[in-house]
Amino acid sequence: MRYTFFACFIILSGLLSAQNLTQTIRGKVVDQNTQEPLLGVLIEAYADSVKSGAITNSEGEFRLESMPVGRYTLNFSYLGYENAGVSQLEVTSSKEVVLTIEMLEKITTSATIVVRARKDKAKTINQMVNVSGRTFSIEESQRYAGSRGDIARMAQNFAGVQGSDDSRNDIVVRGNSPMGVLYRLEGVDIPNPNHFSTAGTTGGPISMLNNNVLQNSDFLSGAFPAEYGNATAAVFDLGMRKGNDEKYEFLGQVGFAGLEVMAEGPLKEGSTASFLINYRFSALGLFALLGIEFGTGTAIPKYQDLSFNLQFPDKKGSTKVFGVGGISSVELFQSNEAGENLFRAGLEDLSYQTNTAVLGVSRFQKLGKNTFAKVVLATDVLQTSTRLDTFTFDANNNVDDYAGKYRDKSIQGKVSLNAFIQHKFSPRNTIKGGFRYYQYFFNLRDSFYNVGQGLGMNQVMGWIEPTSFSGSTGLIQTYVSDNFRLSSKLSTTIGLNNAYYTYNGANSLEPRAGISYKVTKNYTLSGGYGLHSQLPPFRIFFEEVTDFEGNRQKINQDLGFTKSHHFVIGNDIRLGKSLRLKVEAYYQQLFDVPIDGGSDTFYSLLNQGADFGVLFTDSMVNEGTGRNYGLEVTLEHFLTKGFYFLNTVSLYRSFYTDQLGDEHPTAFDSRYAVNLLGGKEFYFRETSNKKGKRKKGSLTTDIKFMINGGRRFTPINPVASQLQGETVTDNLQIFANQYDDYVRLDFRIAYKIQTNKMTQEWGVDIQNVTNRDNIFQQTYNATTNEIRTTYQTGLLPIGIYRVTF
Repeated sequence: MRYTFFACFIILSGLLSAQNLTQTIRGKVVDQNTQEPLLGVLIEAYADSVKSGAITNSEGEFRLESMPVGRYTLNFSYLGYENAGVSQLEVTSSKEVVLTIEMLEKITTSATIVVRARKDKAKTINQMVNVSGRTFSIEESQRYAGSRGDIARMAQNFAGVQGSDDSRNDIVVRGNSPMGVLYRLEGVDIPNPNHFSTAGTTGGPISMLNNNVLQNSDFLSGAFPAEYGNATAAVFDLGMRKGNDEKYEFLGQVGFAGLEVMAEGPLKEGSTASFLINYRFSALGLFALLGIEFGTGTAIPKYQDLSFNLQFPDKKGSTKVFGVGGISSVELFQSNEAGENLFRAGLEDLSYQTNTAVLGVSRFQKLGKNTFAKVVLATDVLQTSTRLDTFTFDANNNVDDYAGKYRDKSIQGKVSLNAFIQHKFSPRNTIKGGFRYYQYFFNLRDSFYNVGQGLGMNQVMGWIEPTSFSGSTGLIQTYVSDNFRLSSKLSTTIGLNNAYYTYNGANSLEPRAGISYKVTKNYTLSGGYGLHSQLPPFRIFFEEVTDFEGNRQKINQDLGFTKSHHFVIGNDIRLGKSLRLKVEAYYQQLFDVPIDGGSDTFYSLLNQGADFGVLFTDSMVNEGTGRNYGLEVTLEHFLTKGFYFLNTVSLYRSFYTDQLGDEHPTAFDSRYAVNLLGGKEFYFRETSNKKGKRKKGSLTTDIKFMINGGRRFTPINPVASQLQGETVTDNLQIFANQYDDYVRLDFRIAYKIQTNKMTQEWGVDIQNVTNRDNIFQQTYNATTNEIRTTYQTGLLPIGIYRVTF
């Protein structure tokens, strides 16, 4: 009876007015655990005044033609499966909507219960995740005020996440160093995906991950499943979207990230193979001409990047070739009066260049009705070149005493082979197991000029090479993860990850576990535990020093993994159809942390990772500890009738112990973070001109207010600084002080107009609307004998224009 009614519903849906601006919604529905297509799934699409429907064919494919532009809620229902849905899906006149929907088989089947589905953003794409994870849409990175189209800056709106400073997109997650964040793209762990990046860090000023080529992805903030290794803080599990395989589509865009063009479509007519390619280059020179400052004085960073995804489906699976690459350079020359900037302090000239590339090929293969496998072969490389010089000014304000200070010319990369197999034993039980092998290669060369202060008997004045290494090493990870659904309300995931470092034989065996229990229809209780580990930046292993006999010796070769116990408990409460409250508490115990084993008694690697390099000492040992704990509250209203908000409060502490066993706040212990984000979308009535050309406009407004605890700092010792002519801190008060609270108000407004087969959008994103002076850092100025305060980015208006056709 229901199928008969639905067939009539589909026929009636074809009577929609052909005069409206319309578009096609199509896609594929598959089993979540086997990726098998599902035949006969009922699809219902709803908008304010529109209802339509479809049924999937034998390939799991569906198509909704001539859908008037606007926002739709899609419900997917299938006998024996839990309902799935997508809410507030935007449909525009210029671009087809192509979806892949995964449905989860029920443990018990009941044909009499019909539940309207809605997409639960609290749940992740990865079914193995039970706690501290959420899915984010690419639209969110485009519309959230202050995000600049950057997924890392967008994530700063989530509970437990905050930025380290305005100049970079490093994220501090639950008090952890940004070094603990893992970026995974198409199943491959990738190096720092930012322009002007350095090996061992995860942030930078401009992201190379273009949100126009990414698909909806997962963000995990703790106690993640066994398939994620070599990370102690958080995970971005990213995928690149498939290009349209039926028609050609194009995009042009100019904004803060640059000028870009994108094309996608079928590789040849009649083929299901598709391509997606995007090229972007810097537009900061244009912003500079408009008088807009972005933290580099009058210096103009230059960069460009390329992203692509080629997909070749067949009856047994699909093959994918993907890549991301970028080149960047900047000259921050204070000798040319480049002005105050957030990247260098004092009388220094910096020339910096980076080249980054990731290239991979993957194969998804069906091995039976309930089994599939995936293999990914990839390579990546990061090349850096640094030249740092110092100078002084004479009485006539001319540059004097120009001298070299630091040089670096290094290459770091890897070849990786990753594979896993997933099998569904029953609707209750799915298991996934695999391995990851990374063969790293290095050519590291850096040097600094020792001016002679504090020379020991084994040191000389002049250029010293702390690192001069060419070679390779490997990292092997194996894992297994089992998801068992004890009932329709109770789900558990247990797993095991093992990491082995071939350079020195360091090993880490790591159990993981998660549980989710649906106490009532609107209340879910979850918990998770994981032992996680991470290698320190590789350069640390290959540093050399000169002994008392003048011989060069490698040090730090015996360092192992930093390890961390994660404990999380969460509560998710539905307060209405579109409103939820989420509360999570966590405790993290870090151990085997690299600290200084010699004279620098206060050093810990936990305080590094939020700058353009990682400082380390020449006698490190795995004897440090740390701990993070906190409470996170999220009140979220999902986008409904054009309105949404995401409000978060995070209260936390972060500590580390030094060589003496004394405990100090870490550099990232800001203590609290509050984010209030919201927006409203207004759709205008569709109109037509005298020639019959139809158009429809919409206006979106978004506002964000944040207040975070101030950055931690160690007070400057003015007497010692004056004697030595440089900044000297008071090491009896390590990170004991905080700057004033970081407060910022952002606002975004955009107008979109749609015509037949074309959509244009004009917008402006204003960061720090009130132009508040948030302190970035304080340094000692030897010339004036004063403490100099540098402030973070002030009022920053960023315009954007986007056209798709």
